[in-house]
Amino acid sequence: MELVSWSMIAMLMGVGIGVGFVSGLMGIAGGVILVPALLKIENLLGVAPDMAVKVAFGTSLLTGFFTSMSGTWQHHREKNICWRDVLLLSLAGTVGALCGSTLSAYLTAAVLKPLFGVAVLAVAVILVFRSDSRETARLERHPVGGILLAGTMIGILSALVGIGGGVMLVPFLTLVLGYSPRCAVGTSGAVIPLIALFGAAGYVVHGWGIKGLVPYSLGYVNLFFVLCVSATSMLVAPLGAKIGTRVHGKWLNRLFALLLIFVASKMFGF
Repeated sequence: MELVSWSMIAMLMGVGIGVGFVSGLMGIAGGVILVPALLKIENLLGVAPDMAVKVAFGTSLLTGFFTSMSGTWQHHREKNICWRDVLLLSLAGTVGALCGSTLSAYLTAAVLKPLFGVAVLAVAVILVFRSDSRETARLERHPVGGILLAGTMIGILSALVGIGGGVMLVPFLTLVLGYSPRCAVGTSGAVIPLIALFGAAGYVVHGWGIKGLVPYSLGYVNLFFVLCVSATSMLVAPLGAKIGTRVHGKWLNRLFALLLIFVASKMFGF
């Protein structure tokens, strides 16, 4: 299969529709959809597994930056974002993201793919068994130190497995900080852009000068993939965010968990 072709563009833009909708609906960067899709596409292109997984992670993060920025405005209009916590989590998350992308550069696909699967499966299990959060109109203030530590750890794991942080941020905000599901989704979506951008920057730096990369790559970030996916994901993300504000939190969490279980199974080869 050729990289630059109408069929490839159509495939990537189709993936972008799913990525954008899920991103806006659930407050994630969409990496849980995009990473498996890119790995499949790179396999068709004949990219070596170790390189393919790093390109998928780096590309997913940069795409997540554009997609989550698009959905955040809708969540802001719906008053679903606590900007104070967004600032703290973003500052700590960017440091963690740089560390995570650096660590990923030294690991192989045999380690990274199962790690991706374990990360999303663990979150899915938590969401399946969690109790419903109480809906509140006003968010309480939370300890700064705890938020900074959590933001750093989430940033590390997010960049390490190329998923932007939403799959960990949403459970953290609901289970630990007591956010309502809707506010957790909105706040998570506002935190993701900086974590995703700094994580992607790390993949650019550590992939710089590597031979055998797919054309139009900037380090481990493929700009052609980013352009095609973002073209549709940015348009659809606000729609997902708008629908998400109207879905009951219990069903939103269950839908999120089912999606993560499906993705994890693909990473383990099922």
